This record gives sequence, structure tokens and C-alpha cells, in this order.
Amino acid sequence: MTPSDIPQVLHRAYQQVTQRDPGTLDRDADIRALGVDSVQLLEMIVIAETELGLRVPDAALGGVETVGDLYDMLGEALPQAFPQTQTQGQGQVQAQVQAQAQVPVPVPVPVPVEARGAR
Repeated sequence: MTPSDIPQVLHRAYQQVTQRDPGTLDRDADIRALGVDSVQLLEMIVIAETELGLRVPDAALGGVETVGDLYDMLGEALPQAFPQTQTQGQGQVQAQVQAQAQVPVPVPVPVPVEARGAR
């Protein structure tokens, strides 16, 4: 997903959370004036995070008052989710780490006390 997807994602999130069609979500529109309370705002953010494949830092959540603030917050989180450039070396290291993460780790099996030579 790209920053141009944010308006559509927020539109769907608003509809899902409030069960209302917002029409056009103008950047200057106050979130509270749209009838969105703090819990609904968090629900919208979680929906957007899921659809956009990103994670918004908790510290950024308190500054959202307008739809524009919400657009900007999600847009700032996008570069973290989708790095623009990656060298071939970084890609190879990342692939190795992912491959190693899929190797099963042996789990130690407890040995009964009797088998250890109880005293």
C-alpha cells in the first residue's frame, strides 16, 4: 500500500466502526465532529494499521484531532513499513535471518529423577 491508499482505507475504517457513510473525509474535519469517540478512533487506527501493514507508535496517537492528523500519522508510519531502498547485501542478510527463524529449535526433554541416579 502507498500513501495514496490512506484516504480509502480510512473511509472504510470509518464506515466499519460507525456504521455510517462519511461522504468525503476532508483533512480539516474534526474527528470528534464526525461523531468518533476515542475508542472508535483507536478501532479505526487498528483497522488502518492492518490494511496498510504498518504499526503506528503509541506516542503518535495522542495528537490526532483532525482527519488530516490521522492521514499524516499513518503516512509517517508507511516508510517504516515499506523501506524505499534496500541493498542486495541487506536483502541477503534478511533472507538468511528469515530462513534461520524457520529452523525448529530442539526442546529439552525432562529426565525423570529415577533415571538421573536418585540418592
